[in-house]
Amino acid sequence: MFAKAAKTFLRDVDAGGELIPVSSLNDSDKAQLLAMVVKKKRFWFWHKPKYEFSSCACLLGDVLTEEEPVKPVVVESEFVKYEEQCGDVIQGTVDADFVTVQGNIGGTEKIKSQSSFGTLRKQEVDMQHLMKDVQDRKINLHHPLIQQLHENKSDILCVLKEKIVTTQKCVISQQTQIAETCKLGTKAKTVKVSVTESGNFKDENTVLEIPAPTAIAYGVVELVVKQDGCFEFCLLSEKHGGFQKESSEKFLATYSGAHDARSLCDFDVVDGFRDVSVDGKPVPSKASLSVLNQDILELTKQFALLQELPDSLREELYNLLCDTLEDGQTVAQIQAVVEEICLGSKPDLTFLNELKLPQKEHAQKILSLVGYDLRDKTLTEQSKDLIAAFHILTSALDEMPDSALAILGACCKLDLLPALCALPNITSDEGLCSRTEPLLSDLIEEGTFQIVQRLFSLSNMSLEMNEKNMRAETFKDPGFLPLILYIALSGFHSLVKNLKF
Repeated sequence: MFAKAAKTFLRDVDAGGELIPVSSLNDSDKAQLLAMVVKKKRFWFWHKPKYEFSSCACLLGDVLTEEEPVKPVVVESEFVKYEEQCGDVIQGTVDADFVTVQGNIGGTEKIKSQSSFGTLRKQEVDMQHLMKDVQDRKINLHHPLIQQLHENKSDILCVLKEKIVTTQKCVISQQTQIAETCKLGTKAKTVKVSVTESGNFKDENTVLEIPAPTAIAYGVVELVVKQDGCFEFCLLSEKHGGFQKESSEKFLATYSGAHDARSLCDFDVVDGFRDVSVDGKPVPSKASLSVLNQDILELTKQFALLQELPDSLREELYNLLCDTLEDGQTVAQIQAVVEEICLGSKPDLTFLNELKLPQKEHAQKILSLVGYDLRDKTLTEQSKDLIAAFHILTSALDEMPDSALAILGACCKLDLLPALCALPNITSDEGLCSRTEPLLSDLIEEGTFQIVQRLFSLSNMSLEMNEKNMRAETFKDPGFLPLILYIALSGFHSLVKNLKF
C-alpha cells in the first residue's frame, strides 16, 4: 500500500521522473541525506532501473578515504500540499483506480477516492558546498560495498541528494471491491491516503498509519569513480555514472536459458550503460500500431515454449496469472523471484510472506508450474528455457501500471486476446483497419470497445472508431509502454491459444 501510494503521488507531481518512490516504510528510514544508493540496471531495455539502499546503511563519508564525516548543508523548503479528490460515474468503461466492467446490463457505479499527504517538505543537499567539502577526498576502493559494486559491472554508485517528507501523521487505507458485470466479477483494490488526527477507520479493509516525518520519495546523483578512487558527481542528466576502466572492454552476461543473441547483456564499463533491445529506441510517436510488428515478433519468439506446455498445465498457469493481475504487488514479487532465478541466483523467498495467503499460494503455484522447486530452490535443466520465456512475460507485466494490469485481466476474461493480438498485423501504415474485419468482431461492441480503449490509453496508445474504420496509433513520446502491452498480450495468448474452456 505504501509503495503504491508513493508511486501515485509521483505520477501526479513528477512526470519527468526525477524523483524515486520509496518502496517500503523500512526504506523510508534508510532514506537519509548522503546515503549511498545503488542503481541496478535491469535485464530488458523496457525495465526502469532499480534503486537499492546498502544493507550497511552507508553514508558518503563512510566510503571515502580519511575517516571524517561529511556534514552537508541542507536546504529545506515547502514542496507541495498534496490533496486529490475525484469522483467518477462509470458506465460501460474502466476507471484508472477501480476497474468496473459494465456492458449492456445497465446501472452506474459511483467511485470516490481521496488522496492527501498534506503539506510535504523537501530536504535538499547544497551540491556546491558538498563538492567543495569532498574536493580532495577519494573513494575507498577497499570498502566492502565498493568492492562488491566493482565486481558487478552494471551497478552504479549514487548519493541521495534530496528527499520529500511528510509533516503530518497520515493514514493509508486499502479497500477491495468487487463488481459483477458482463457476467464476470472484476476485483480491484483502491488505495486512499489521508491526513488524520484520529485513528478511527472502521470501514477500511486494511489501514497503515505512518508518522511524520516519513520520506516518500527521494532523488540521487550518480558518481563516476576512477581507477585511483577519484570521483565526480554527474550533474547533467546525460552524464552516467560507473566505474572507469583502462579500456572500453565489454562484458557479456548471459541470460540463463536464452539462446538468441538479443538476450545477451552488453555492458560498457565506463558508464554502466547497456543496450539490450531490438533497436534500443522507444516506440515512435504518433505512429500506426503496425510499427510494433517486427519488435513483437523478435521479442516473443520464446513464447512458443509456453504454447508447447501440456494443455492442462497451460490452462492452470493462465488462470493463476489472470488472478494475479488483480494485485500489482503479487506481479512484482513473482517478477523479482523469476529475475533472480534467471540470473543464476537463489532468490530469497521470504518476501512472499508480504503477500496475503491467497496471493502467496498463487505465486508459489505459478513458480512451481514453470519448473522451480520451492523446497530445494532449484530449477530443473529442462525448465531453463521455459523460465527464460516466462521472464519476458513477467518483466512486461511488472512495468505496466496497476490499473492497466486489472484491465488486462478483464480483457482475458472477455476472450479478447485473439482480436487484440491480431490488431497490429491488420492495421495499415496510416493506422487504419476496417471495422468489418472479422478478426475484430469481438472489439466493436460499445462496452467492450471502451474497455480496450482504456487499456490502450494507459499504454500510451489511442484507439478510435467511426462507422467505417478503426484507428490505432501511439501517443506522442509513448516510450516503451505500447510494446510492453503487446509483449504481455502475446504471452497470455500463447498460454490460452487453442485451449477449449
